[in-house]
Amino acid sequence: MAEEFSKGFVLYKAKGDGNGAASQWNLGSQKDCVFLEMANQKGKDDKGNARFDWDNKIRFKLGEADIGEILAVLVGLQDGVGPFDTAKSKHKGLFHSNQSGNAILYFGKDEHGRFRIYLSVKRGDEKTVVQHAMSKGEACVLSTLLRRAVEVMYRWC
Repeated sequence: MAEEFSKGFVLYKAKGDGNGAASQWNLGSQKDCVFLEMANQKGKDDKGNARFDWDNKIRFKLGEADIGEILAVLVGLQDGVGPFDTAKSKHKGLFHSNQSGNAILYFGKDEHGRFRIYLSVKRGDEKTVVQHAMSKGEACVLSTLLRRAVEVMYRWC
């Protein structure tokens, strides 16, 4: 049944000022994780449509616990992902580190109740940040896909 995950879920958030972003969610090829890839908007094509810099995308590997954090936000159990910092009254995000650098993912609701995703990746002295909002409808689709991904990862389907 995992073959059903052959298509990624892509959100394009183009902006007229060229400051938009896009995200893509895919089940890993080994069916053991979900990859989140994000790219900033990069000018326009010859037809005037927004282009996105997928050649310089940043990536975050989501395991079961990470997916659970995102689902907890999507279903309203918490306002953001990661540990809650009581001193700052906000969630700290999800932090990953490896030999090539580190990344932090924030996913939650902003002050207006809109879902927002923010990914920062640092490799050496170079830091790349990509962020965008997500509609409630997009959040519903993402919730469905992430729940299904967990079922596939555990082979419960």
